[in-house]
Amino acid sequence: MIHLKHLSIILTGCLLLNFSTAMSATTPGGNAVDETTGVPTIAYEEGKRQAKAPDWSKITWAMLPALQQAGYLKVSKEYVVKFGYDPSRSWNAGQKSDSVIMLGDADDEFRFGYFTLDDIAKITSANPKAKDPTLKDVGFVKWQTTASLVKAIPSLGNLRVAQVKPILKVLGKYDYLPSSCRSGTISQCLRVNPKIGERPLGDIDLDKYSTSDIPGLQQTQIRKFKEWQRTYINQVPNLNQVPFDKMPNQIKSGTSFVGIASTVFGKSERGDSRVGDAYYISGSVVRGDSTKFKACETGIECSYLELGDLGGKRGALYGKRWASGSSQQVKGGYGFLAGVNGGKEPTGRLVYGNGFKVVMTGANESTGTADFGLFLRICVRPPFQQKTCTPYFIGPAPWIPVKENDLVILGTGR
Repeated sequence: MIHLKHLSIILTGCLLLNFSTAMSATTPGGNAVDETTGVPTIAYEEGKRQAKAPDWSKITWAMLPALQQAGYLKVSKEYVVKFGYDPSRSWNAGQKSDSVIMLGDADDEFRFGYFTLDDIAKITSANPKAKDPTLKDVGFVKWQTTASLVKAIPSLGNLRVAQVKPILKVLGKYDYLPSSCRSGTISQCLRVNPKIGERPLGDIDLDKYSTSDIPGLQQTQIRKFKEWQRTYINQVPNLNQVPFDKMPNQIKSGTSFVGIASTVFGKSERGDSRVGDAYYISGSVVRGDSTKFKACETGIECSYLELGDLGGKRGALYGKRWASGSSQQVKGGYGFLAGVNGGKEPTGRLVYGNGFKVVMTGANESTGTADFGLFLRICVRPPFQQKTCTPYFIGPAPWIPVKENDLVILGTGR
């Protein structure tokens, strides 16, 4: 078990967020956009009912609404050693998630590590005549060493030191290099002088060099590089411009399981001991990344969205409840990091896969509108150990609201 004195987290603000009723606007290009969040949407229809579904072909990390709450994660040196890198960080309210989420946090869902810089440039249609990014633009480069670069890009070891300017610079002045480094290949230099390859590239001015100055860097999968997991999404050139449906592992549409938003119930509602877990379709995320349904606590405020079923009163969803995470917290996370945020996360469900938890954040009975938000988490996969994740506590990023009598997208049965 991890002790909270070793791992601390503070969140400011409260989870009770009410956004104005949203309508769909249409841009000049004909694309629908949710007015409240600015999120591109497409119409999803079942019979005479419809929902505003996210248009994942147009949504990118940079486009996601800003996080509404500040927080931080501090990991002790003891666990940094176990994890292989330091996942500690802090963020402010109003900050975008692409500057908060590291590649390792959501790699299981999106497979960021399988991208190369060239892959990303092609997807985002980067200007072919534009200059290559500098090495400073690529977050994981600054903690690479000559040795780790050769491990990631074996062909680099066959070149002479003088042929790779950044490596020549980080190794030292040419005239003072050992003879094996001046006359041999990079691999030969490191073999004879292993310590010379331990200096990080961050010790030199990386802004003076482009990614093409390290042959093979642009064509090598990100996961090959040392501690690539602690790179923020916005520290990889154009990664935050890649649509979610173009990730190596595409995001799920969520439309495999759909219900009807029947009635919105507000703050006056309380948890009832007679209404157990089986009446809810919201809850906590457990190991294996499925949703464990959890009823509202007895006597505690419990706003919720009551559902209908497309099959009528005999349908499995008829009368089920999606409880609001603004008042109901449930157990979350697993492994070493499960103790973060007191081990709690807002109740909700995994609609689009485990990259986000979708949480009901507010209920407006007068307009018949339920507001939603996306919550994120921090994950680490220590060497030779199972993945460990915090509860979903980073957020919310305001999401597409739902009105009574419209469809509500639920993702999967669990």
